[in-house]
Amino acid sequence: MSHDPLDVRAEAASMTRASEIRTGRRRFIGGGARVAAGLSVLAVLNGCSRKPPPAIGGAVPKVRARTVPKDKRGTPGQLRLGIVRSGAPDAPALTDVESMLVHARLVAVDPRNGHVFGDLASEVERPEPTTLRFTIDSGARFHVQGSDQPRPVTAEAVKASFERRAAEGVPLFSQVVEKIEAQDNRHVVLRLRAPFALLFELLGGVSANVTSDATYAGLNERVGAGPFVPSAREGALLRLSANPLLKGDDAPRLSQISVVGAALERDLDLAFAKGDIDIRRHTDEPGVLIGSGREGRMLVRRPAARMRGLGLSLVGKKDGRDVRFVAAFQDPRVRRALSLSIDRNALRQADNAFTSGPVGPAHAADAIAAKDLEAHALYQYKPQEAAELLRAAGHEGLAFAVVHPDIPAMLPLVKAVGESLTLGGFAPRMQSMPFAAWQTTLAAGDFEATLVELTNLDTPDLGLRLHQSGGLDGRFSPWGYSNPVYDAAVLDALRQFDPAERATKSREAQRLLLDDVPAMLPIYAPGESISIAMGITGYTADAYDFNIGYLARDWAISGQ
Repeated sequence: MSHDPLDVRAEAASMTRASEIRTGRRRFIGGGARVAAGLSVLAVLNGCSRKPPPAIGGAVPKVRARTVPKDKRGTPGQLRLGIVRSGAPDAPALTDVESMLVHARLVAVDPRNGHVFGDLASEVERPEPTTLRFTIDSGARFHVQGSDQPRPVTAEAVKASFERRAAEGVPLFSQVVEKIEAQDNRHVVLRLRAPFALLFELLGGVSANVTSDATYAGLNERVGAGPFVPSAREGALLRLSANPLLKGDDAPRLSQISVVGAALERDLDLAFAKGDIDIRRHTDEPGVLIGSGREGRMLVRRPAARMRGLGLSLVGKKDGRDVRFVAAFQDPRVRRALSLSIDRNALRQADNAFTSGPVGPAHAADAIAAKDLEAHALYQYKPQEAAELLRAAGHEGLAFAVVHPDIPAMLPLVKAVGESLTLGGFAPRMQSMPFAAWQTTLAAGDFEATLVELTNLDTPDLGLRLHQSGGLDGRFSPWGYSNPVYDAAVLDALRQFDPAERATKSREAQRLLLDDVPAMLPIYAPGESISIAMGITGYTADAYDFNIGYLARDWAISGQ
């Protein structure tokens, strides 16, 4: 287990009852390395009736055609990537990055706006409330093997691919999708147990790769239909060649991507600095500094799928157990005073971080825009007003313990928040705890206040669910916060099929939450840095996996 301040997988897993049907979010959103919180599909479908009326779920999204870059194509170049490759004997043949480049999926969702783009599918219809019918692109073909003729991607091939994943226990297909049907060669039907807001995102993920029943020569991987074709591995190196079946504007602008494997993350920082790879997503600031040794390096920063915040315990009984709490936190004036005591701007600048609401900015479509958050009354730094609010509430000099994990990376934040709360009229006692003990304390909701870093917030629903009355796993909130109006707004958002419509309703729910003053106050979202070599175009870092799984055919290198 990583000793990040809080991996939401671990937090939710520690809340899991063995008697309940639950699945790890790692498996839930990808069947492999797509990480997030432990959460049952029953919780995801919470409140959705098995036979909902047509109004529930809203309209299905328009499947958009690929947007072709306007710049003129140059000579196809060769790009070099680097990854830490597992040496475990049971490791998959392809890492997630390689899998996203090799395989195609029905659709892809742009996290910046919630738009759905066709990959293998050209259209989606909703003939019944929980039935979706996808039309397969008539020109889609699996990669050619040897002297074989190209094989079309049919509805039956999609059905067989998804049924294999269901048999493997991938919850999207074993629990969310009730039945898969191939109506004819070009139409595949998914019958769902209930409307499901993350359906299109998950259909665009690695767990929904569409593969044939054949395998690549020299590679234990089923044949795909994506923009790049893998060759046999050469030690730690895997070469991916442009799919020759893709022509014209559909063809990749690169002729080849070489993926170099390394044993350590630091090896990849050094490889970028030496010019051995062309793109590097750094894992720490020393790595960013090492990457600066590459002449002409472009450094891109984006929000990580993480969040730091101040959690408050409002009630003394959670999940039937007595826990620590501060009754004064039930007063929204006290919570507002706490928020006004936090100098978020100074803290962001110190950590090179990003403004964050309940849903982090990595999910730009669902997140409230930074400018709107920074204008919100709750995000202002007004320690004098905080002290006056506290006095008016009858809690001047309120004393409470703020527990935090004993992780060095958290210490600057711990010190700064403690000083800020003191200036706002509070009397916080900052208390360090061993990581494992702190994690148990947080999972049980047994604290007065706590500084947290939530990690692996890889889907936008997690930021919403974290504030619901039932918490992440539907049993109880670690904060003891409950707002039925907010709960209903979240449920409405998570019933939407269209990611863009869900995003709109998600932002509305978050505004309700902020106006009520949540019991987990977001402070900021840490950032992450990507070094890109000179001459590379089309690499869209703020599109995250959509950049790799859908936009990679637009990557190019000038001057080769």
